[in-house]
Amino acid sequence: MRKQKYTRETRQVIHIVGEGLTELFYFSHIKKLSGYRCSISPRLFENNSIEKIEKKIIELLKEDVFVICIFDADVSRRSAAENKKLCALKKRYEKNDHVLLCDSLQSIEYWFLLHYEDTCRHFTDSDATEQALKRYVPGYNKSRKFMEKEKWVKDMMADGRMEKACELAEKYGERESYSKIFMAIKKLEETKR
Repeated sequence: MRKQKYTRETRQVIHIVGEGLTELFYFSHIKKLSGYRCSISPRLFENNSIEKIEKKIIELLKEDVFVICIFDADVSRRSAAENKKLCALKKRYEKNDHVLLCDSLQSIEYWFLLHYEDTCRHFTDSDATEQALKRYVPGYNKSRKFMEKEKWVKDMMADGRMEKACELAEKYGERESYSKIFMAIKKLEETKR
């Protein structure tokens, strides 16, 4: 008599790679607040160049995980060489089922702004985006002291703002200002099931 084999569905491990402290603290906070199952470690969030991000992607893919990369695209607009690197990175991983590239232009602050404002207007730089955000998040700054407090993210997520930001980001696509972080949120939502 044959023994019946039981298969247990395994969940794919998700690692999030980002550019700096803002991304590290934001995703650490939403992981805790939303119950997402993913790995977020400080070593994956340094002041990264496109080359460093790709090295981390390659390193993580060897571990057979799903990689979400969060980064700002503003550097690529100021430098033809950086734009070429960014385009090459996107092309290299566009059909890879284990990598999700989520860039924002000018910066991640545009993603944050979508939680409060329906806009796709052009921001000259990340400072301009940050100034617009400060109307809704007084005292916002990129210091460790501010970022490590959970409250700014909790407030941003209140009253269905995260869902609204996802809808707006998806609606606007890649315009003068954009964010693909909504794709990361959708992927992370799957980890809760």
